[in-house]
Amino acid sequence: MLNKAINVLSFAVAYSALVITSEAASGQDGGAQDELSEKPKTELILTDHPLVDTVWDLKTGKQISQDAFWELAVTKDHLLVGEKHDNPRHHEIQVEAVHQMGVAGRKPLIVMEMVDPKHQQWLKELKPEDVAGLSDKLEWEKRGWPAWSMYEPIFKEAAFYGMTIAPGAPERELLIKVGKGGVPPEDVSKDLMWSQKFSKEQHDSLLDELERSHCGVVPRKSLEPLVEMQRLKDASMGLPMRSAMKTEQGSVLIAGTGHTRKDRGVPWWLDSNDSRLSLAAVEVNSDNFQLSDYSLADVNRFDYVWFTGRVETIDPCEKYAEQLKKMGKKHTHKE
Repeated sequence: MLNKAINVLSFAVAYSALVITSEAASGQDGGAQDELSEKPKTELILTDHPLVDTVWDLKTGKQISQDAFWELAVTKDHLLVGEKHDNPRHHEIQVEAVHQMGVAGRKPLIVMEMVDPKHQQWLKELKPEDVAGLSDKLEWEKRGWPAWSMYEPIFKEAAFYGMTIAPGAPERELLIKVGKGGVPPEDVSKDLMWSQKFSKEQHDSLLDELERSHCGVVPRKSLEPLVEMQRLKDASMGLPMRSAMKTEQGSVLIAGTGHTRKDRGVPWWLDSNDSRLSLAAVEVNSDNFQLSDYSLADVNRFDYVWFTGRVETIDPCEKYAEQLKKMGKKHTHKE
């Protein structure tokens, strides 16, 4: 009975995660950032770490300047900027990505993991003055996303430059259907390129990640449905990005780092002829001072990493272990 309860709880938690899953950015003249009424309140730690705000080219293993990074980034058809959802510095980098595109005279489609299709009506012809009241319309807090104040500048900067924001999330009903073993309707499957299946290596890699994120408690077999749910989310973000190339405007993706990785994330769903750059914003660790110390600094996963301070949080596996202890079940964290 306990195992069944854990499995059900795990699916609910993971489903929710999939649905919602230092110095400030420069804010040069012409941007909209100074018009914001509220600043993120989250304080970062380790902001004096020597790697903070350094950018690294993973192909060469060498550090490059932020200016050099942006000069390259704005030339790509698709720019994917991964985040840890609760880190305000990661969102500042995303604001800067939109800003730099605007300064370069581009109007890419801004695809956001956090926006559901049903909210598209509120994003049409969005003006900067409309952004302040957008949180309620997008049901931001209701859907469990971190503070709106961290994401608001992204919307405002896009609106300032006349860029269109598109939902990246799939229809909730479809996500549930796929999680239960179903498949998208034939026309939707064709648009999503759903027939493009993972290799065993890709499948196992994602399953490993899901197992770690569930602290080794949930049976591996019980996590299988989440692989398909993750695939659907990535395919759903890839669809508007591909469509944006029909007008040659390209796109910027705002999503969790797991979605921006090249080997099995959204880039895998993009047309191979389109140029793209995948950036991972990565929190530093107190004992790690070399690029090679960080598993995300892998050229097979990302093109560049941008190091930031970190949000001080309780280890989720420790919290999970405490909950299980109260339920009378021993927990051993699986690395």
